[in-house]
Amino acid sequence: MMGWRIFRHSVRMVLRNFQQALQIALVPGVIGMALLVGLAMMTGTWDNLQAPLSDLNSEPTMTDLSGFGAFGVFAILIFWTIVFWIVVSWHRYVLLEEMPQGWLPPFRADRILAYFGLILMLALITMVAMIPFGILLGIMAQSAPGLVVIGGFFYFIALVLCIYRLSVMLPASAIGQPITLATAWNKTERTFGTLIVLFIVSGIFQIIVQVIFGLLMAIPVIGLALVLIPSILILPLINVSILTTMYGIYVEGRDID
Repeated sequence: MMGWRIFRHSVRMVLRNFQQALQIALVPGVIGMALLVGLAMMTGTWDNLQAPLSDLNSEPTMTDLSGFGAFGVFAILIFWTIVFWIVVSWHRYVLLEEMPQGWLPPFRADRILAYFGLILMLALITMVAMIPFGILLGIMAQSAPGLVVIGGFFYFIALVLCIYRLSVMLPASAIGQPITLATAWNKTERTFGTLIVLFIVSGIFQIIVQVIFGLLMAIPVIGLALVLIPSILILPLINVSILTTMYGIYVEGRDID
C-alpha cells in the first residue's frame, strides 16, 4: 500500500540521516530555548512560570497579565520561526541535497516567510470550509444531533485529507519552486485511499510513541533525557518527511523503496 510505503520511507529517511537531522535541528532548537528563557526573564514572567502550583490560585495582578501577554505574543513568534527554520532546512536537505555545513543551517528568511504564508492560507481555507458544516450544525443540532455528529466526523476526515493533498505546496515553497493550489490538487488526484492509510498509520504511530514516552518519563533522573531528543527532533521531522516524500512522489515523480 502506498500510504504505508510513504510512512515507512519517511521514518527511514529521518533515522538514516540522523546526523544531518541533528545538524539541522539541534542548534536552532537550543537558540529558540535560550531566546524563550531570556524573553521570560525580560518580561518578568520567569518567576511566575517557576511558581509552585499552590500559587496559581492567587489573583494575578495587571503587571502579571501584561507580562504574560507580551511573553505569549513574542514566544509564539520565536517558536514558529525556529520550527519553520528547521522545517525549511530539512525540506531543502532532502529534496535539493543541500548538505548542512557545520551545526548552524542557513536562515533563509524568504523561504521561511513564504512557508508561513502558506500555512496561514491553508488555515484560512480550513476555516472557510468549516462554515457550511457550522451552518448545518445550527440548523440540525436540535432535530438530529446524532446525524450531525456522524456527518461532522466524516466531514472532518474529508477536510483533513483535502488539506493533506494541498500540503505538497509547503515543500515546494521551501525549495523555492512554488506551485499553485490547482497544481497541488491535480498532482495528488486519486490519492484519497493512500492518504486515509497514511492518516491512520501516522495516528497509530503517534499514539504508540506517546505511550512509550510516558513510560520513559517515569524513569527517575534519566527519563527526561531519554524522551527529550526524540520528542523535539525525530517525531516532528518524521511528520515533515511525510510531506517531503509526498512532494517527491506526486510532484517530482520520484520513486521510493
